[in-house]
Amino acid sequence: MAPHAAYPATYAEPMTERIVLEPEEIAGLIRGSRLLELRADTPDELRTRLLDTAATAMDALCGLCERAGTDAVWDVLELLDHRELLAFSTLMASELSQTGFSAR
Repeated sequence: MAPHAAYPATYAEPMTERIVLEPEEIAGLIRGSRLLELRADTPDELRTRLLDTAATAMDALCGLCERAGTDAVWDVLELLDHRELLAFSTLMASELSQTGFSAR
């Protein structure tokens, strides 16, 4: 995959375990997770698939942050509408709270 013009890759960068996607692809993946459609009666299989898609988007967003910094993450989040951003950030905050993550 070719590097995004605003976030060029160099050959000296270490290999990443993160998913590497372009900013527009990450925003599309967040939209594709259809978090706004989740309801209490959403079938478990569909819920799992949509939440897995959102987690994949978060992994790609973290990878982008590692490669290009926080400004690149803000650029992606700016592509989302207000409701998509709220749904994604609410889900990811709860996901992070279940891990060993802590703010420094």
